[in-house]
Amino acid sequence: MWDDPVLYDLENADDPAFDLGFWTWLLESLRPRRVLELAAGTGRLTLPLAALGVAEEIVALDSSATFLDRARERYTTNGASTSDSPRPTAVTFVEGDMRTPAVEGLFDLVAIPFNSLAYVLTPRDRAAVLRSSRALLGPGGRFAFDVIAPRYDFLSEALDPTPVEHVDVDHAAPELGAQRLTRTYIDRYDPSTQILESTNRYEITWLDGRVEHREIELAWHIAFPAQLESELAAAGLRVVERYGGWDREPWGPAARRIIWICEAA
Repeated sequence: MWDDPVLYDLENADDPAFDLGFWTWLLESLRPRRVLELAAGTGRLTLPLAALGVAEEIVALDSSATFLDRARERYTTNGASTSDSPRPTAVTFVEGDMRTPAVEGLFDLVAIPFNSLAYVLTPRDRAAVLRSSRALLGPGGRFAFDVIAPRYDFLSEALDPTPVEHVDVDHAAPELGAQRLTRTYIDRYDPSTQILESTNRYEITWLDGRVEHREIELAWHIAFPAQLESELAAAGLRVVERYGGWDREPWGPAARRIIWICEAA
C-alpha cells in the first residue's frame, strides 16, 4: 500500500463523508463503549465518529506512520473541539499491523472501513486479520467491514491484454491547495489469485500554478461473497446483517458494496 497522506486526502476531498452516515448509524445503534478502527488512515472517519461522543474511546490503528501523523495533527488542531457531547470520545492512535493489532483489552466494535480488507491479499493474511478481530471482540461485540462487490463487467475488461484507461477522479480541492486533481487508472486482473493490479496516474494542478504528476501501483483482492462467508466462519464470525450500500440498501445481486456486520459464532 502507498502511504502518501496528502494524496489520500486530495483523492477524498470532493466527498470525504461519503460513508460517514452508515458508520454514524452503526455507532448510534450499537452504542459501543470501545471501538477499534483498523486501517484508520488519516482519520477521515475517526475524527467525525469521535465527535459524536457516543463511544468512550476509539482506537485508530494503521500501518502507516505518515498517515497517523496526519491524523494526530488533525486531531490536535480541531479533533477534540468538534464534539458537542458532554463526554467527548478519547482517541488513541496506534501504529501497527491489523494481522496482529498491538492493542490492549476488548472492544464492543471492531471495524475495517473503506475497502481496506481488500488490501490484505493472501488467504493466510486475511485469516490472521479476521481471527485477530474475533479475538478482540468483547461479549456481544460486533465486527463490521465493507469491501467493493465484484463487478464482472470491470473484471472482464481487466482481463483484456490491452485494458482501457479510465478517468475516475476529477475535482478541485482548494482547501488543500489544489486547483484540480485528476486520476486515471488501468486495471489488470489475475483470476488465479483474484488480485486486481491498478495503475493510478495523477495530475495535480496546485493553486500556485505548479503541475505535478504521480503514478501509484495498487493491488487489491476481489472478494466474492461465498468465499468471504467461509473465511469469516473459519475465523469464528457469523454475519448477522448485510447491506449493499451506504444507505443500508438490501444486500443482493445488484449490490455495489459488501457491507456486513458480524458477531462471534
